[in-house]
Amino acid sequence: MKNKLTKIIIALCLFLISSTGVWAFSFRNMTLDFVQISDTHISTDRENTPYKALASSSELLKDAIEQINNIKGLDFVMFTGDMVDSATTDNYREYYKLLTKLHYPTLNAFGNHDISYNDLSRDEVLEIVKKCNPNYTFSDTYYAFSPKTDYRIIVLDPIITDRNTSNGTLPDEQLQFLDNELSQNQDKIILIAMHIPSVEPFVAQEHSLLNANEFNEILIKYKNPIIVISGHYHAAKIRRIGNIVFVSTPSLVTYPMAFRHIKITNFKDRVTYKFDFMSTNLEDVKEQNRQSVISYATLAGYEKDRTTSFTYKKRQHKSVHYKRNKIKKASKTTKTKKSEIKKLTEPKKQKLKKEKTKKSKKRKNNEVQENIEQKTIIEQES
Repeated sequence: MKNKLTKIIIALCLFLISSTGVWAFSFRNMTLDFVQISDTHISTDRENTPYKALASSSELLKDAIEQINNIKGLDFVMFTGDMVDSATTDNYREYYKLLTKLHYPTLNAFGNHDISYNDLSRDEVLEIVKKCNPNYTFSDTYYAFSPKTDYRIIVLDPIITDRNTSNGTLPDEQLQFLDNELSQNQDKIILIAMHIPSVEPFVAQEHSLLNANEFNEILIKYKNPIIVISGHYHAAKIRRIGNIVFVSTPSLVTYPMAFRHIKITNFKDRVTYKFDFMSTNLEDVKEQNRQSVISYATLAGYEKDRTTSFTYKKRQHKSVHYKRNKIKKASKTTKTKKSEIKKLTEPKKQKLKKEKTKKSKKRKNNEVQENIEQKTIIEQES
């Protein structure tokens, strides 16, 4: 009787596998594992500025691609805008040439440098992206899709094209699109990607999202986990406000020249977030740029803004009033502590000190050797 029951159970399992093609349960379906990279500013004809290492933009992206290819099991790579420094065909050609070496599919949000008032139009850029990226199957510069049953990804386009500005604004149709998507996917983890953040890593009015309040008011109505990833400010910052996580990621051409490996896992009662900060291996380029930017410590953020992990318990809902006040407070500028600045500079200081000591010893050894040689010559002559 026992053997017969075992055979029935095995037969039932085999039937389920053959009818679905895969196991009904998959841990991979619970987890979204991706890389966010922002503000690569690929340029084929520009020199470095005090803020951006444009002459090394291609080499910096090559290095990032090599690092990403060494990560196993990624679902995709999301570029959150300013892929190129100016919207020219040469820069886009170079950008997509570099991406041919990347082993994972890519998608992107558009930045203010990608769609220029003076160069290629929004429609022209969209046509280039659709031709060069087989994964970009969307008809517009904002879109939504579900890579897995537990997740919904929404990409928005706040770029202003009728004048030359670094500010952004989300048109009414996109705000309505966002609200509809959130309303229809309240059982999913929401990932929103856009170039300009609605909660700034630091205050810069000339770079801000002009209708950030309208965007945030839509978000705070919903209780499911929402993560918003952005770039634009070239700064590292992670803010948790109830069920919403706001993530600003640095530029690849400005110190700390880094990108993020993000892993989100959806459990029945909680969601876990894991952020790994990955910086360029081109240390000379990074150090040279650190010395030229004014506020490098602000751009690098605190340690918790770089590499961190935390858990959100789904039942711990926060009120709309709580989230609104937290977002308001988050917009205020905070000074970087001296201890954080020391962390960023100390390793380099130690390295320079060792090099200086090494050179000093070498110089002394050379002087000793020269003295010995001179003494030997004198003795031989005498």
